[in-house]
Amino acid sequence: MEVIMKQVGVFAVFLDALRAPSIQVLVFGTGFLLCMLFVYMGVLTPMDNNLYALLSEVGNAAPWRQALLQDATVLGSLSVLLFVTVSVAMALLLAGEQRKALTFVCAVVIGLAVTFLLQAGIARPRPPLADHTATLYDHSFPSTHTTLSTLVYFYIAYLLNHFTKNRAVRLWVYLVAAILVMTIGISKVMLGMHWPSDVVAGWCAGGSMAALSFYVIKWKRKLRVKTS
Repeated sequence: MEVIMKQVGVFAVFLDALRAPSIQVLVFGTGFLLCMLFVYMGVLTPMDNNLYALLSEVGNAAPWRQALLQDATVLGSLSVLLFVTVSVAMALLLAGEQRKALTFVCAVVIGLAVTFLLQAGIARPRPPLADHTATLYDHSFPSTHTTLSTLVYFYIAYLLNHFTKNRAVRLWVYLVAAILVMTIGISKVMLGMHWPSDVVAGWCAGGSMAALSFYVIKWKRKLRVKTS
């Protein structure tokens, strides 16, 4: 029993450490770099091929599945995410939260630019789609939809958590954000538009960008406290 309690205590300390934005940046950033390295080395190619074949076959098995997946992937589209970003930023400005609004907009703009630069630099071809007109960009790694949706929706979850101290509600908000971004990412593979590793890299890249935004907000808050 004592050994179990010690293990639970160690796990609790580990989870508490993961709550720090700096640790989150390190974890997600390392995950993205490893994905990029493994893709470059070709280590993930067999897994990508097998998972892609399985998921895309399931996704294209029936028209109603395709319709549901297309609805899901729209939630991570550039137009929807930009609309959500502008709407949330305006709400923050009206609430007097100029710093949070500016941080959010800058994070999304920088995240979009970095994603496009990475895609151009890595230049990974997309999967052999039956319909290439369904995609807007030629390069695949990392997934733009997945990266930006992870950044945007987790940033919103972070903001919503400031309105409650109830741990169950906070956990639920983050869980909803996680389910949303996972659904968007998986739908990209099931529709045949991305390799699985593109999506995993997008989750890691978006997570590190969101965590970096949280770190900036906390750093600015501490700076204001010291100067006041």
